[in-house]
Amino acid sequence: MTTPVGAATSRQKRAGQAVRERSRLRLVVAAGEVFGEQGYTGATVQAIAERAGVSLQTLYAAWGSKRALLRAHLESTMTGSSTAIAEGRWAPRVAAELGAEPDPGSEARLRALAALFRSVAERVGPVWRLYRDAAAADPEIAADHAELERERRRTMAGALAGLDDECLRPGLTRDSAIDTVLVLASPATYESLVENGGYSMDEFEAWLADALVAVLLGRADRDSAVPSPSAAGQAPPGPAVGRRTGSDRRPGSDRRPGSDRRER
Repeated sequence: MTTPVGAATSRQKRAGQAVRERSRLRLVVAAGEVFGEQGYTGATVQAIAERAGVSLQTLYAAWGSKRALLRAHLESTMTGSSTAIAEGRWAPRVAAELGAEPDPGSEARLRALAALFRSVAERVGPVWRLYRDAAAADPEIAADHAELERERRRTMAGALAGLDDECLRPGLTRDSAIDTVLVLASPATYESLVENGGYSMDEFEAWLADALVAVLLGRADRDSAVPSPSAAGQAPPGPAVGRRTGSDRRPGSDRRPGSDRRER
């Protein structure tokens, strides 16, 4: 039986698309490996293409530039897709995950946000540093980084959309609440407390959850007793459970987050 020409052409087209998609994915994985080994500035497109087992022509046809591969690496590590943020699918996904429970309480929603940020930070921590360092050396990546920060704000705004204004601490506007979340649930805070301050991931998640609840919510909307900041602009103390004591502490790990004391 003779196969219609149109059907054969369609199959060939689908097969070609599948091959190109596999090449794109291999390049993203290879780029992540090479960036991790050599940094952004030290990595070359030739090294990435060789690691992926494709030609330079295939690399440029698939992604166009090393900068685009860096962005794809970040998005893939964060979301599981190399284009989820660019295509606007990440922010709705975050909002959907936080709203999965029927009518979650205000505190429960913020604690879920802390848990979600923890899961992202565990995956993306090294890539955040890579992006920051690359942005310092490349103006185009700096512009891309600024666009990602704007997207991060849109994502956090969506995450807080389920909280009524009446739930917020008296005098706190929604814009200020979003800004507060951006500072607390940020790559810089994660790096400061976990990578430099010696917090475990469990400690960090507990600290972040308590801080979000204490700083954002009015007392009536807290599901449990959460210590308030001891002074304006000062973050709540870190979690007591699991903190290192005595000789087990890392240097500097006995300082509370937000404290202005320094070791002499």
